[in-house]
Amino acid sequence: MKNNRLLLLSFLLIASMILAACGGSSAPAEEAPKPAATPATAGGNTPTALDPANESGEKVRAAVSYVYEGLVTMKEDELAPALAEVVEVSDDGLEYTFNLRPGVTFHDGATLNADLVIANFNRWFDPKDPNRGSGKFEAWVKNFKGFKGETTSDGKPKSQYDGAEKVNDFTVLVHLNTPDPDFLKKLTDPAFVISSPAGFTGGDGGSGPYKMGKSDAAKVMLEPFAGYWDKAAVPAKGMEAPLK
Repeated sequence: MKNNRLLLLSFLLIASMILAACGGSSAPAEEAPKPAATPATAGGNTPTALDPANESGEKVRAAVSYVYEGLVTMKEDELAPALAEVVEVSDDGLEYTFNLRPGVTFHDGATLNADLVIANFNRWFDPKDPNRGSGKFEAWVKNFKGFKGETTSDGKPKSQYDGAEKVNDFTVLVHLNTPDPDFLKKLTDPAFVISSPAGFTGGDGGSGPYKMGKSDAAKVMLEPFAGYWDKAAVPAKGMEAPLK
């Protein structure tokens, strides 16, 4: 299938695609990274556990956006690259190829690669995934209609998402069951940021310009992350983010 190469701010071209619904096929994924043994304490007496995939409060979601990043983001109401530098979309709108940004380090020392991205998609999609935890993943259902193995009354998959596969260490191919011109925009939701394994158990699994510092149930101190991939965007000082 010929791919249309969408570079940087060309993501908006997808929104104008007029597509006919058609089926997809599941693709194998690499083994998911094991979750961290214990959640990070974030330096406070009362650790704040944040699971971006299961947070609903607007203040918490705002805090997540400082600490974590997704594959793509919104800047001035337009889609822009984040952890994926380039996205390619197949002519039928059923395959999205994400070319990942090299040299990204997470706050816990993990590095961005295809296996880690697939582990996040598997956690959101598969109720049996070992990194799943006890969350309900309501944002996933709202955006993509269902989980792995769920079918409609006529036997078709409920979910628009069909699976992800590793092309190479820095390339991920995502399959959809039906075309969705809003797919990339949906991925900008804070629920779909990419987390290192530390985030699967409530620790700081982010790669953003801020990392979690001291925290309690009402607030978290955000500290500049010197290892952020965009050196020009490293904050000069920290700030306090309310959680309630």
